[in-house]
Amino acid sequence: MSVKKTVSMQRIADQLGISKVTVSKALNEKEGVSDELKDKIVRTAKNLGYFLPSYGQRQSKRIGIVVNARFASGSDSGKFYMGMYERIMDELRKISYFGAMVTPDRESIVREIETIERNSMFDGMILLGILDPEVKKRMGAIKLPVIYVDVYDETGQVDSVVTENIYSTYRLGKYLAKLGHEEIGFVGTVGATTSITDRYLGYKRAVIEQGRPVRPEWILPDRTMDGQAIEIELPEELPTAFLCNCDETAFRLVRILKDRGLRVPEDVSVVGFDNDIYATLCEPQLTTVAVNVEDIGRMAARRMKRNIERTRGSDGEVYRIEGKRILRASVRDLKS
Repeated sequence: MSVKKTVSMQRIADQLGISKVTVSKALNEKEGVSDELKDKIVRTAKNLGYFLPSYGQRQSKRIGIVVNARFASGSDSGKFYMGMYERIMDELRKISYFGAMVTPDRESIVREIETIERNSMFDGMILLGILDPEVKKRMGAIKLPVIYVDVYDETGQVDSVVTENIYSTYRLGKYLAKLGHEEIGFVGTVGATTSITDRYLGYKRAVIEQGRPVRPEWILPDRTMDGQAIEIELPEELPTAFLCNCDETAFRLVRILKDRGLRVPEDVSVVGFDNDIYATLCEPQLTTVAVNVEDIGRMAARRMKRNIERTRGSDGEVYRIEGKRILRASVRDLKS
């Protein structure tokens, strides 16, 4: 009968090329090891058959994930945030945390918070995406560790995990300029969300660097300040390209352009942002920026774990996750 050799911390350390002390710190939840390296050590230990008496067996933490009810309805417009919600849930499970969706509105928010606090329902809260301002304000002030995802904490007191918006949109603008587009408009209600504002700033930088003016009549609102979609009104004189704050808005713009008898991209080029379902439903399919949902979910879970288990200071951090540009058929090369 063969005897299985006991796996030691030294063997784990040798396999990873690190010190035994580092392995010990990681497996015993001590300070001094990055989250990324700690995850790598734990995975290696499990793969080698190392016995982890405490890891993954401590009492599971419960995290409330606050989502706008209209995104949880199953509509196409909610699929982007539901995909992000599912990714966060997956990442929470990996660290033995339990997540649950919360969908408060203005009428129910006071009652929801009272229930959460009275029953100690959650150990932390993740505020995901665009929320009613009153819901965001009240949930952000709850006496629990809080993390914002895809939106900033405007107080700067807690962590936010967001897509890198400014440079990504700037790169889209530079791409349009490279193809000969000197007249570029922007579609999105500036100030309605922090993401739209950041994407507008990236657009503005790209236009200014061309030595062109930002023409107010080419900045087209797409929603009210509380997030309700409005009709996009085209100006009489059109630019050669529009950079839209999201794919859903780009999808709507393409339909409006076609209703006016214009062709995309032959007459007007259109780009979006997010790489959600609307990017491929659109005809033609949209050039866009793919949001890195996997890394956003992973970072949100890691920051929540750190904030629950460790004493935090008064200031939060903003973690910007870079996206990937996706080139499709909605842009015309004016130089060809």
